[in-house]
Amino acid sequence: MRMPLLIVLTFFLSSSTVNLLAQCEEILKKNSYGGFGEPVLEGIPVLIPEIKLKVTKRDTSEIMSLQKVYLFYTWRHFIEDGRYVRGHESADVVRCATNAGGIVRFPEYNLVPKAWYDGPKIQTLFLGKNLPSFHELELHVENWSYLITKDQIKKIRNNKIKEPVELRNYSSKKFVPPVKVEIIP
Repeated sequence: MRMPLLIVLTFFLSSSTVNLLAQCEEILKKNSYGGFGEPVLEGIPVLIPEIKLKVTKRDTSEIMSLQKVYLFYTWRHFIEDGRYVRGHESADVVRCATNAGGIVRFPEYNLVPKAWYDGPKIQTLFLGKNLPSFHELELHVENWSYLITKDQIKKIRNNKIKEPVELRNYSSKKFVPPVKVEIIP
């Protein structure tokens, strides 16, 4: 009677180990900026739909399983001198891992853009249009960065992605990184 129980338990442990590695966790919720403490403004919350990606090596099409993938939910906000800040300075970050098939699913995410400056210079220059706003999604795999645009997010939300769509490298349209990342239906 112990033998079947051992087989079932071994299978359960193997499955749960793989599932743990494929789960996601929020690793940074941006609640401070450059020593300014708590945010003073919040923008309109944005619900980012679940995003499903496939990660492979470009030259061999080899599946990249159990690979850490970071998704930066970025927004824009003004700082005291009237410039926009965006990207890593203003982002919540979620880390997931690809499964054995090289697939990673980032769960639906409610992004609340924040700002740390609401002074008179901003209010007069921009007539109250100084609320922080969603900018884009930046994805990091190994040492490579990729961009998921607002348009791509809209297509995901509206189920318009019918075949894989390759993400472009964040830093250059001409450079092709060795890791291929695709949005998949």
